[in-house]
Amino acid sequence: MARMPFSTAEAYIVVSSAGYFDVYPSSERLTGDKPAYRGQLAELGAGIRAANDRLAVRPGSRALAAAVSAWSAAHGAAAVRGDLGRGRAGNQAESATAQRTSPSKAVPTK
Repeated sequence: MARMPFSTAEAYIVVSSAGYFDVYPSSERLTGDKPAYRGQLAELGAGIRAANDRLAVRPGSRALAAAVSAWSAAHGAAAVRGDLGRGRAGNQAESATAQRTSPSKAVPTK
């Protein structure tokens, strides 16, 4: 399993070839710190995740660096704050869309 670290302005992201990436605050971290967010490679965009849920590109590739940079710019700060939940650990925050369209909360229209 290869792990490739990326440091962006919003977060420190470590991508694993095993099918996930961990997001940490940009500040210095200690060994054993748990990630603020754990995401799936598919979140990084098309072509990053292979059919077997593993990394489809080389860990040091420009494509992966660009995908991580784009994801971090869009979601990195929210992931570090905890706004995205904890990721694939099973305790994700319910999305705002799912909350608005929940059948129990739906308002009938006339």
